[in-house]
Amino acid sequence: MPNTIFQTTVRATTAADYAQTVQFIREQWGEDAVVSRGVLYQPSTLPGFLAEYDGNIAGLLTYHIKDNECEIVTIDATQRLLGVGTMRLDAVIEAAKEAGCHRLWLITTNDNLPALRFYQRRGFVLVAVHRNAIETSRTLKASIPKIGIDGIPIRDEIELEIDLRNEK
Repeated sequence: MPNTIFQTTVRATTAADYAQTVQFIREQWGEDAVVSRGVLYQPSTLPGFLAEYDGNIAGLLTYHIKDNECEIVTIDATQRLLGVGTMRLDAVIEAAKEAGCHRLWLITTNDNLPALRFYQRRGFVLVAVHRNAIETSRTLKASIPKIGIDGIPIRDEIELEIDLRNEK
């Protein structure tokens, strides 16, 4: 059942959303490719949750489930402060639990301080810093910039998680 706040709806993506999600991911990431922990993903082919605000895409979350773990591969929003990020996180937590996952995790980069703030405020815990991992990621996706938010050099992958066994 879709969640609605301030005319915002979050729902699972469907095959009919494919072209729209490809376009959205390319607008956010420059191409339909994301690297996480040495794995190259094509997010448009992954399951996800789409947030719509007044009929337009307000955000997209894609995820990958493997071995009782659910990785959030992408999470992006065009509209901030509408609750769409939290709504999409709630949706993926439920999907991960239904799939029998014990862990929900994600990677962000060392420059992404807004994301670190967002995730920690929603219960994610920092579990690892993978120093200089972005150099390896650039061998898979050369378009990853050298400099990120606020002029901070992008070097490290920051891993955060929620232990779903402790979630109610």
